[in-house]
Amino acid sequence: MKEYSLDNIIIYKFDKLEEFDEVLHFVSTRKGGISNDCFSGLNTGFHVGDDNFRVLQNRRMLTEALGIDLMNCTFANQCHTSNVAIVNDSGRGRGALEKETALTNTDALVTNVPNICLGVQVADCVPILLYDPVFRVIASVHAGWKGTVRKIAGETVYKMVYNYGSRPENIIACLGPSNGPCCYEVGNEVVREAGSALGSLKGIIRETGREGRFIFDQWEANVRQLKDSGLKGDNIELPGICTQCNSGMFYSHRKHNGMTGRFMAGIMLKKRRL
Repeated sequence: MKEYSLDNIIIYKFDKLEEFDEVLHFVSTRKGGISNDCFSGLNTGFHVGDDNFRVLQNRRMLTEALGIDLMNCTFANQCHTSNVAIVNDSGRGRGALEKETALTNTDALVTNVPNICLGVQVADCVPILLYDPVFRVIASVHAGWKGTVRKIAGETVYKMVYNYGSRPENIIACLGPSNGPCCYEVGNEVVREAGSALGSLKGIIRETGREGRFIFDQWEANVRQLKDSGLKGDNIELPGICTQCNSGMFYSHRKHNGMTGRFMAGIMLKKRRL
C-alpha cells in the first residue's frame, strides 16, 4: 500500500489493485478537508454529527481530486449486517449528497457497471475492496466485528460468483486500515458470537490478562473467510495499518471515544476505451 498526495488531500492505494489500469481505487485519510473539532479533516460521513455542508464539501474535494463525479458514487446506510447489494445504473449516486438516499440495510456493494464508484466509510472497521479481473466485477465491503462474525466477506464473494460468474481463485482482495490486533480489545459477547459463527478462534482471539477482555484479530478473521471462500493467499493484500495506532492519519472510533469522522474506501471500473 502506498501513500499519494493530491493537492492537500492524502490517499492510499493498494499495490495489487494498482496493477490493473481499468480500476480506480483509493482509501482516503483525514488529511485535507474542512471539517473541524473532533471531525477535523476530510470527514466523509454524514451520519456522525458533523455539519452536512462540510461533509458534502469534503466529498466533493475528494472526488474532484480523484477525477470522479460525486454523482457516480454509491453509498450504503451501513448497519453491521451481512447484507450485500447488487448496484446497477439505478443505484448510481445513491447516498452521494445526503444519507437519506443511501442504500438501506446494506454493508457491501457489488457491480460490473463501469463508472460507478462503490464506497464504504469506516473508522476502525475493516474496509475490503474486491476485484475480479476476468469478469470485471468489483465490490466494497464494510466489515466490523458484527459483519465479520456474520461472514460478510464470504457473502460478498458468493454474490460475485452467483451473479456474475466470478471464480474465487481470480478475485483480488485488499483489506484497508482498521483496528489491528495490537489494539482491538473486545469483551465476552464478541468472543461468544465469534466462537459460534467462526468455529476455531485460534489466531483470532487472544487473552489480554484482564478478566473478560480479549484481543480480536479482525484482519485474520476476514482473511480466513476469504481463503475459505476460495481466494488464493497470494491474491490477498493486508497492509496491516492500525487506525487506532495511526489516528492522526485515519479516523478511529475507539481512539476518540466514538466522537470522530469517517474515511472512505472506494473502487470503480473505468469505461473501456474504444
